[in-house]
Amino acid sequence: MAKIKDIFGYKSIWFAVKGAEIDTILSCCPELKYEKDTDWKDAIFQIAENWTSKIMLSGPYDGWVFLIGNTLWDLSQTDEIVNMMNRIGAQAQEVCYFASHRVSDSYAFGRMVHGKLIRLYACGDGQLFRSIGERSDAEKKLSLTYAETEEDLFHEDFDLIDEEDILSIAEEWSIHPGMLYDREEARTVLADKSSRSDLK
Repeated sequence: MAKIKDIFGYKSIWFAVKGAEIDTILSCCPELKYEKDTDWKDAIFQIAENWTSKIMLSGPYDGWVFLIGNTLWDLSQTDEIVNMMNRIGAQAQEVCYFASHRVSDSYAFGRMVHGKLIRLYACGDGQLFRSIGERSDAEKKLSLTYAETEEDLFHEDFDLIDEEDILSIAEEWSIHPGMLYDREEARTVLADKSSRSDLK
């Protein structure tokens, strides 16, 4: 079995799912069309190539399956993100969502436990797209305080979120992507995301 050498996390969008297999996740997400079983290196290349519609699923790693793809949802599409978390969350113990793109200063993180949305935060280009729930234990542990309204986004009392914050929260909630380096590959699947926006 090959080992993981290519890591995601920076300029990436991904879900971490605990307690659900790849096939279960695909069955919950009709917008994702299975293409083939493949290896990690090929899947990482496919999802990175010109921000295509390709989506990678891989795992489990310590109980977590990763769903990775830069075209999963735009950060501003928070209703679609929550909808997808709800569908997967109905079949999983936990669903975490992370997004990071430093060029546009766009960042997001979310967590659902046993079908209940605990936290969702998404901001980009000076806009606050959504803030749901109280500051999580992970945010408190990392001493992170983000603005809860657009008016507060650049107030000196609040932190500006960055890509390292996203990775730190991912480490607290699931697995830091960097920790997958040199791990034995688990099953890896390549899917294609439909362009339809009316899926419920």
